[in-house]
Amino acid sequence: MLELWVQIMILGLEVIIGLFIWMCAEIIILLFSNKKLVLSWFDKKEGEDITPESRVYNIRALTLSGLTFAGIALLINAFSNNIQEAVDTIIILVYSFGLFLCSYKIEVLTNYRLYWIIQEKNLNFGFLGLISSLVVFFYIEGITSILAVFVIFVVVIIFIHLIEFKLDYDYYSKRPAPKK
Repeated sequence: MLELWVQIMILGLEVIIGLFIWMCAEIIILLFSNKKLVLSWFDKKEGEDITPESRVYNIRALTLSGLTFAGIALLINAFSNNIQEAVDTIIILVYSFGLFLCSYKIEVLTNYRLYWIIQEKNLNFGFLGLISSLVVFFYIEGITSILAVFVIFVVVIIFIHLIEFKLDYDYYSKRPAPKK
């Protein structure tokens, strides 16, 4: 029974591991693009007040965590008689839920640039996890017509994410480190 359960969860776990490695790689690349800058505080005297934007991310994370929690509860209820059919999707949703909660909670620390990056990445990768859970769900359920249409949007979303990462990289790598 345990072996069957593990086999069913493998796709979800692979997606989670892939997203986690991708998120960590982005954080590390940004860190080493300008280590001194990334490990510095935002300077409010220089007009670098990140608090309003961080609070917006905080609200988004809380909203998305609530929606994700509702999605998890809905799937558990809908598949209560045969939970194995949805366990991959539920695992990815739980991972996204955790990332959203981390993004929400870290807001109090975001005056430090590295924590701001972590808040942003938790929110972004929680969102990518939501999208991945839908792809996995449609794939497992064999709903190929919806999957085919949705994959187009997934590719566009990932492309936009990569552009955003390139802009972040350019910002950190080209900006001078603080003199303090």
